[in-house]
Amino acid sequence: MGKKLAAGLFAGILGAGLYAAYKKLDEDKKDRLKRDARDKADELRDRAVDYAFYANDALSDLKDVIHDEMDNTKETVNDAKSQFADKAKSFKADQTTDDQPADDDQDDIVVDAKDAFQNSDIPSAADDLTPDPDKGDSSTGDIPIKDDSTDDQA
Repeated sequence: MGKKLAAGLFAGILGAGLYAAYKKLDEDKKDRLKRDARDKADELRDRAVDYAFYANDALSDLKDVIHDEMDNTKETVNDAKSQFADKAKSFKADQTTDDQPADDDQDDIVVDAKDAFQNSDIPSAADDLTPDPDKGDSSTGDIPIKDDSTDDQA
């Protein structure tokens, strides 16, 4: 806070000194000082307006560049999309023309389980149901039923 107080006092003393020096000037020098101040203010205002126009032109140029780049990107995307669609159509057309002769020339392979295991040593279910006289099976092919239960219900 002490620094702020010292800066305020310095500014006040400086301002008072400048005002006192201005009051001591004769009228001719006062008019020249006012004219120089007005000229500097006008020059600063002109420079600020010029910079505002420069900024506006730069912004307009930037908008134009962005617009051109967006149009270029849209064209590139549309070209790529149409090329992809053309390739997809030609691929589909190639697939249909390639598949049709292949289907006519090629027969399906059908594997039957009976044919596949005909010459193998794996016993079939039919072998279990047919009677084998070497094993003591009856020639009738009936399955004997034994009743091992003891019913005392008489």
